[in-house]
Amino acid sequence: MKYLIALITIPLLLLTTFCKPKDSKENINKELAYAETTNANPFALVQLFTSQGCSSCPPADRLLDKVKEDYDNVAVLSYHVDYWNRLGWKDPFSKKKYTDLQYAYGSKFGDGRVYTPQAVINGSLHFVGSNEAKMKGNLSKFLKNTAENTVVISEVSKNVNTVSFNYKLTGGSTDKKLKLALVIGSRETPIGRGENGGKTLLNTNIVVQEVAVSASETLGSLEINIPDIVKETDELSLIGFVQQDDLVITGATKMKV
Repeated sequence: MKYLIALITIPLLLLTTFCKPKDSKENINKELAYAETTNANPFALVQLFTSQGCSSCPPADRLLDKVKEDYDNVAVLSYHVDYWNRLGWKDPFSKKKYTDLQYAYGSKFGDGRVYTPQAVINGSLHFVGSNEAKMKGNLSKFLKNTAENTVVISEVSKNVNTVSFNYKLTGGSTDKKLKLALVIGSRETPIGRGENGGKTLLNTNIVVQEVAVSASETLGSLEINIPDIVKETDELSLIGFVQQDDLVITGATKMKV
């Protein structure tokens, strides 16, 4: 599961401020010229809304890890929400903007309510994230369809504070954004208090930072800051996806840093 070139679509709700040019567009174009002939492959992106303070979430976290290992053409993201922090354990990966994203999905899907663990596939449907039968069935459904957008990431470079990379997009770009998430591949956390007090929890592909640009910028370079929560021993990856304004995802790509 080293590189996976896939695709993307959805409106982006989480922005970043760390974008800047790196190379000339001529050089980037040479590096990524082969992307013009890349075929759109079937793909799926699973976004799991979870919390270390929620007693129902560990089975979903384990299932997400299993999906990551079992499917080459599926990308997974773990978004840690902050509304469970009041119960005695503050999830170190939780952010309000991830809760805001989940509420945006809640509005899209109907009544505006949120719950954990909630899995969303391709920004198009949701279900309880620990339900393995629904996970497999929905992945099977989406993996029959080709993506509308293709994203290629290249020239990935990591230093102490940042990860920089080049990207190229193909496919329609109207009312879409390209979003790239920096994720910690896996982390075990001893939980001191709250509903999971005394347990050690495994979390997978934890989103710790994001950047976003308009999909109309089909060629470019980006930098993403590495936050302090990342340890030297953590394995990092980039997950890229394109979102439409209606939150539908039409393609995704993943690459280890």
